Amino acid sequence: MNFIKTAGIISLALIFIVPFLSFAGNTKDIYVNAKAGSKQDGSATYPYDTIKEALKKAEKSSKKVEIHVSNGVYKENIEIPSKTKIFGEDKDKTIIKADDNEPAVKMNHKTEINKITVEGGSYGVVIDDEDRASIVKCVIKDNDKDGVKIKAASIEDKYAASISESEIYDNGRSGIYSEKRRLAIMDSFIHNNEGDGIDIAAGSSAWIAGNKVKENEKSGIKLTLDGSNIWTKNNTFYNNDREGLEVNAYGGAGRIDVNKSKFYKNDRYGIVKVNRGNLNASVWNGFTIQADTIYWENKLGNIAEK
Repeated sequence: MNFIKTAGIISLALIFIVPFLSFAGNTKDIYVNAKAGSKQDGSATYPYDTIKEALKKAEKSSKKVEIHVSNGVYKENIEIPSKTKIFGEDKDKTIIKADDNEPAVKMNHKTEINKITVEGGSYGVVIDDEDRASIVKCVIKDNDKDGVKIKAASIEDKYAASISESEIYDNGRSGIYSEKRRLAIMDSFIHNNEGDGIDIAAGSSAWIAGNKVKENEKSGIKLTLDGSNIWTKNNTFYNNDREGLEVNAYGGAGRIDVNKSKFYKNDRYGIVKVNRGNLNASVWNGFTIQADTIYWENKLGNIAEK
């Protein structure tokens, strides 16, 4: 691995592994408990019984806000205002269940959800354009379309989107769908979605590491080379109904690196390179697969070009 490539990986890792949001200092705490009594002011003693009520109070605050949600099922669709974090008590028992056919959770700038289950929406979570947001230790399941939809934004770090230590499954389209964006997907389990496990648009800048991507009805991960700068490491792709990894190229230069990953028992190829047009072979110089990548029992072969 040459110096430039190593520097690129280290730079991306530093950007994405350092926590996105710093809430040190002036922070307001608000509490929610589905079993709250009639007296409610958002304090630990008298919590609100809905997350929406806590968010109304957060919107009025001049401080950064942390909302602490006790276990329970909260039948509501929420939009998180800027500079607000939501912490669940237990990711499997603190549940936001959409109350109508809209996204269950919409995230704005400098927001985070942590240890929450999100289910039953048109989308599970939507991260809006030009907004920096983080999903940590969450379960996102049983939504009609994508589990997480990330809208287009500049690839500047200030608009980065992050998903880490989460489980995303049984959604009606992709587990994660991202338009052009800076993003990180780390240490997550993405499985049994009706589309691709992960689908990232052309021109994105991404760090994808430590994920297990299994039994999705299309490819484990779908990327586009053109204009992209994507580094992947320590991922496992197995038992997907199409490819483990599908990389599309339309003729523009880009960079995608596959490092220290495993591809096995996918129903088509481990990795497929798809030419979207009559392209010069040099286009693929930006796509590298390191020697430490492992394959076995992919039904049509390990690597193919179409």
